[in-house]
Amino acid sequence: MKIKIISIAFAMLCMAVFLHAQPLQYFGDTKLEFAGEIKAGLFWERVEWTVIDRHGDLRAEAEERFKFHHNDDAGEHGRFRLDMNLFNNNMGMKVRFQQTNFSEFADNSFDFAFAYGDFLNEQLRLEIGKLEGSPYSAGGPDIWQNLDRFGSSAMGIRTEIKPNFVKGLSIGFLLNGWNQANYFPEKNHLVDLLSETVVGASYTHDYFHARLSYRFDGESDVYNHDWFDGTDMMYRLEERILRELLSDHDIRLWINGWWRGIGSEDMDIVNYQNWLYADWYTGQYITQLRFGYHTGVQRNEIQTRLTFGYKIPIGTIELVPSIAGLFRLDFGESVTKDVPYKLFFIEPHLRINLNSRAHVIFVYHFEHEPLCPETFKRTQWANMRVQYSF
Repeated sequence: MKIKIISIAFAMLCMAVFLHAQPLQYFGDTKLEFAGEIKAGLFWERVEWTVIDRHGDLRAEAEERFKFHHNDDAGEHGRFRLDMNLFNNNMGMKVRFQQTNFSEFADNSFDFAFAYGDFLNEQLRLEIGKLEGSPYSAGGPDIWQNLDRFGSSAMGIRTEIKPNFVKGLSIGFLLNGWNQANYFPEKNHLVDLLSETVVGASYTHDYFHARLSYRFDGESDVYNHDWFDGTDMMYRLEERILRELLSDHDIRLWINGWWRGIGSEDMDIVNYQNWLYADWYTGQYITQLRFGYHTGVQRNEIQTRLTFGYKIPIGTIELVPSIAGLFRLDFGESVTKDVPYKLFFIEPHLRINLNSRAHVIFVYHFEHEPLCPETFKRTQWANMRVQYSF
């Protein structure tokens, strides 16, 4: 099985590299595009912690491991991704094959596969299938999820309206399955499915961009209980004035958030994540600030993350050393008493840009988390990440 998976991945890689040399194929009015990426890495981790034993004494414990792993967002072992876009004028189809687990029992999977069409002078867009690319998602970098795919079903029908009389406006809705397990199939009527509808809107202006999505939740959508699971909302707001006013600086400010379980009686579901971002690129310098405000039964904290970097061109390659740090505070009823902070980490990076499509990153991470006034958890890891895009 492993040999079969590796052989398939290698064959697709060879095909993708060949298509990279000829990225756009023409078959009359029909066009075919391929793109993708490969991520792999080596990962080492050591975790140390202290516990209080039954005699009341502090005891130190530790674990250490080493494996193949690319730990930013590439799955358990790494990631192979191949995208295909087949289109003819205003009609087309998008497919992504993605493999993140290369074990013996790993299943091949399509991350998305859907057909789309633009109608009424591109004022109406219809998409059907296993969807991706929601125009109303939070859009990262800390929240990559979107409500169109949140839950047990990613299949759906998305309608997007972009009226010509209001440039930059997009409104839409999505019909798909339940976002939690449903144990009562006899209640699965059309009206119950419609109660899971996702609605969204976005507006793009020269000075700002805003988007918002909201997912309703019906009564038949349950998770082995009888209470309301709550609705969900995501938003994003960007300013685009500073980069126009300060032509020598690339300054970006935006916020996004994910509000889960709105109105739910189960407080374990309720969670609000809100982030403020500020990126400043000037000359060779990189400065990034992240401020997160999270609240819920399981998470009540404020996070501040700061990154500094500097680009050093050397011949045909580019070195980008940087350092990041995070400081996290508790607040609310679940605060860890007599502990001055929840967690802090420091993370040096060295990125080597081989060209516009390939890079290598070396990352070291040191993290300290107080568990109570007497005990702590200390984590160290190092990751060499390799990425190639085609």
